[in-house]
Amino acid sequence: MTEDHKYIHMPGMASLEKHADHDYIVARQEKYAEAWRSLDPERIMSFMDPKDLSYSCFGINKTNLTHSDVHTLFEKNRTDFHDLVIKTRSVHGFKSFTAWEYVITFRPGLDAEGRKLALEEARSEGKEKKITGCTLMWWNKQDRIVRHHDYTQFVEGA
Repeated sequence: MTEDHKYIHMPGMASLEKHADHDYIVARQEKYAEAWRSLDPERIMSFMDPKDLSYSCFGINKTNLTHSDVHTLFEKNRTDFHDLVIKTRSVHGFKSFTAWEYVITFRPGLDAEGRKLALEEARSEGKEKKITGCTLMWWNKQDRIVRHHDYTQFVEGA
């Protein structure tokens, strides 16, 4: 992966040995991250198996969501974020299982009362938020996610 705004190069990671699946999983993960950056639920959902999916986001206490539950959650994400930036810290694993470490920055799309903020409002009112996380993903032979576990934490003072 190239050194740009989408990838954070971490000290010590260069010493990790590449294996046969490495380039494939890094490229696949970048496509998944691009779908997230778009905030387009259909693009994100195209990575999920439509019949066999268990999705959990432990940072927001959502566990064992079905395909339709996840779609509803992603629809909500469209209004919850402005200036969404996702930077990959590392991707490890194999075609059937990956661990993705990342940092997300954004401005809240809703105020404290739940009112939608226009982008300019969010930039003037809202302080940028930062999340660090790791997502574990189990992939089927059709290259769709069947199990997805997000572990995230807000970073204070960001």
